[in-house]
Amino acid sequence: MTKISFITFTRNSAHRLKELLEHIKDIVDEIIVVDGYSTDETVDVARSYGAKVYERKPWGYPDPDRMFALKQASYNWILMLDDDERLCNKLRIDLRDIIDKCSIEDFVAIDLLRMNLSKYNRIILAPYFPDRVLKIFRKDRVIFTGRVHNGPKVFGKTYHLPEKYYLIHLPYHEDGWLKKMITYAYFQCIQYDCITGGNKLRQAFIHSLPFTAIPYYLYLLSTFVMKKVPINALSLKYTWRRAFYDSVLQILMKTRSDMRRRIAKEVSEVGFSQLLKL
Repeated sequence: MTKISFITFTRNSAHRLKELLEHIKDIVDEIIVVDGYSTDETVDVARSYGAKVYERKPWGYPDPDRMFALKQASYNWILMLDDDERLCNKLRIDLRDIIDKCSIEDFVAIDLLRMNLSKYNRIILAPYFPDRVLKIFRKDRVIFTGRVHNGPKVFGKTYHLPEKYYLIHLPYHEDGWLKKMITYAYFQCIQYDCITGGNKLRQAFIHSLPFTAIPYYLYLLSTFVMKKVPINALSLKYTWRRAFYDSVLQILMKTRSDMRRRIAKEVSEVGFSQLLKL
């Protein structure tokens, strides 16, 4: 049976970490916690579950430490979750069988549906939610660049789990969403040469932000109609947050100095973790 290393990243998250480790302790063979110098009981909680704990300089988001964490893992197959993520019960039960099957069939990564919950535990519907994420993979077949919002580069076949297996994204960080969005937008503006993705109409709106924020918001809402997805109050709220985030990001990117632009281009090409040798 394939052995699994579990990795998570923490900073002052003792309560969330305890819930997470209770959730996964019986389905993995090793626990690795990379902590950003927490001042609460996070490290003590981690060690009480037998975790290997590594304290690292906090960046404000976990991506720069992902390659470091992979190097500490004893086993090739990795389950990597943030402290506000949980596996659905069926996935917890079937995880090892799924990984064993993927190993036999030469898959090197597994992606799955992520269900994002509001603070009232309702599923958030937005143009980018629910989404699919890579949280299970072989450590020797992926590279993380350390850039915010940038998933792993996978070298090999990815297995797409059916929707009966999904990840639950809990709303623990809901109250600090504005600060988190601005922080992430700042990191993205210094790590990305340009904003890509979407069709020509979306790109036209993005390049004209923040002046086209309202038309862009309406455009994002129209994607629900095209995808035949029902719209509710949460859809309106979180779609507006996306329009707000992209507006802030575009302002920051347009006001970058030439030096910041050159740095962003280099980071885009080389990778943040690789450039800083983290």
